[in-house]
Amino acid sequence: METVTLATHDGIGELTLNRPSKLNTMNANFFEELPQAVDDLERDRSTRVIVVTANGPHFSAGLDLKDMAPGSRAIESTEDIEALQRGFIALATTSKPTLAAVNGYCIGGGLDLAAACDFRLASQTAIFSLREVRIGIVADLGSLSLLAELLPYATLAELALTGRDIAADEARHIGLLQGLYETPEALTAATRRLAQELVVNPPLAVQATKRLLVNQRQQRLGPQLALAAKENVALMRSRDALEALAAFREGRKPLFEGR
Repeated sequence: METVTLATHDGIGELTLNRPSKLNTMNANFFEELPQAVDDLERDRSTRVIVVTANGPHFSAGLDLKDMAPGSRAIESTEDIEALQRGFIALATTSKPTLAAVNGYCIGGGLDLAAACDFRLASQTAIFSLREVRIGIVADLGSLSLLAELLPYATLAELALTGRDIAADEARHIGLLQGLYETPEALTAATRRLAQELVVNPPLAVQATKRLLVNQRQQRLGPQLALAAKENVALMRSRDALEALAAFREGRKPLFEGR
């Protein structure tokens, strides 16, 4: 695999995003490799807990707009979007406890990935954003549904409709994070401690508990993702989205007709 690496030790499976020179942005290869990586860890009996982390100073800056721009040939239909959703669904519904360890940017698809995990821990370097609305689309990889499990409606609506960045302290305050640590090194140590706490619990009870939690999650997640895919197919070729994306790339304020 090129965009992610896998390692297992002491019952802990590590799924590491591995495009540090590109801020771990998500290209076409990533969307092919993520579901395979999660499936590999799911099938591995020696893996009792999954930790999602990243090489480099940033967790993920989201979609690789050079490779996977909304409205490009890479994303033209609901089927194309459903293919992108598979890895996130796999992570959100795995039978094993999952932890996201976040440093730096956790934006767009990066936040979708973190939201798919059971626990989110971060260092003070972390910055979070549901930024999709700023480029004229909706978040279609699960965060609108998954974050609704964590945040009050008004808080989630404010984040999703403004697309603003929030610092780690605010993320902890609103309930997005279970733990916040001063440095990336402290985050790594804390993630390891929590993973080890989970590993030593009786595996059958852990798996049964996860099945019950996932059953509740699936009732909302599937319909929400299908609706998001439908909405984005219509949005991605709209004049609003094309202008928003162009403005984002050029670092200017978008100009929307009639507004």
